[in-house]
Amino acid sequence: MTPLDSFEIDYSSGLPVWIQVKNRIAYLIGTGEYVAGDRLPTVRALAVDLDISYNTVNRAYMDLERDGYITTRKGRGTFVAERHEVGAARATDTPLELLADDLIRACANSGMREDDILSFVEARLALRKMVGAK
Repeated sequence: MTPLDSFEIDYSSGLPVWIQVKNRIAYLIGTGEYVAGDRLPTVRALAVDLDISYNTVNRAYMDLERDGYITTRKGRGTFVAERHEVGAARATDTPLELLADDLIRACANSGMREDDILSFVEARLALRKMVGAK
């Protein structure tokens, strides 16, 4: 049994299927269910297992690879990559820097891209100005 065997798509969540797949795999890597060097199911096999489009799984895998979670070796398969946590806590980080890292990580884990995170923060700052918050 693999860590993805119990995964089910939630069609009522409003979250695109490819993001659900991406988030689940990133979560499994983050929690150690998959470790560096572990082989992931092929795009086709996972698409069949989840009863979703090949293109949907491929998009999730491409995003995971871009984000450094996985690596594809031509002719060998897709594997969990060695990760060096970007934004990992350093002894010199202030509490506000750690809080910002947590916000960025939470947004990224929910499927947001960097430009979406910036837009989100800007919108929240604009809202604070509108209501006169300090």
